[in-house]
Amino acid sequence: MSVDQTAEDEPGSALVPLRREDGRPIVGAGFVRGLRSVAEAVFCTAEGPPPGERLDWLALELEDFLARAGSQTRLTLRLALFALSILAPLMVLRFTSLSRMPVTERARAIGRLEHSSLGAPVLAVKALLCVLYYEHPDAAEEIGFDGQCLLPGPGGPQNA
Repeated sequence: MSVDQTAEDEPGSALVPLRREDGRPIVGAGFVRGLRSVAEAVFCTAEGPPPGERLDWLALELEDFLARAGSQTRLTLRLALFALSILAPLMVLRFTSLSRMPVTERARAIGRLEHSSLGAPVLAVKALLCVLYYEHPDAAEEIGFDGQCLLPGPGGPQNA
């Protein structure tokens, strides 16, 4: 399948994910919404979930990344998200969809699944979410990442 190589119009503009030649998105909106719902819970802190704008940014990054990653990657993550969506609510004895659960309960359910013997789907989804989420400058700043190497040597702080 060939895709239009749609890119940003100019530096600083909003990301425009790849699309098929007929204009349809490569990655379905439901898939991205499901991943966003998991991210909201995974990155929830004592202060609450991350800002909606950051989650919206993450959703665009996810759509773009997955469109470029290939069909096998999308299938693997879709299956992992499906398993997580079914298993996590069962871990807290809820019989509803994961995305319909309150964010704090969703976080608890995902945490329980992650620490169980069935936690592999959480690892797969969480790995992708973390790689992209912490690329956001505000998220990196919150965890104290400044882009500098922590070790002395080439590119790192020098001992005087």
